[in-house]
Amino acid sequence: MLYTIVPLERIYSCRTESVIRGRRLDNDSGEMSTDVEYKRIALRHGHIYARREGEGYIVDGILSTDMADYLDKNYFPGKSIDCK
Repeated sequence: MLYTIVPLERIYSCRTESVIRGRRLDNDSGEMSTDVEYKRIALRHGHIYARREGEGYIVDGILSTDMADYLDKNYFPGKSIDCK
């Protein structure tokens, strides 16, 4: 686990770019597609990054200056979040 504010795509070039940008292989053409929708949600001391899954959003990452935000169960990666 890395404790850094540096974006992962700068640390892990190719692997992270494909994960963060939501690229996946299309079965028909074999080409990469980027049809994943991302949203940045403001917190009091930072932001949460979420990706669209069906009708809702799933927490993908967090960037905050308040360490308590990282321990909040509502902001854990993979958790469903209400963006309203």
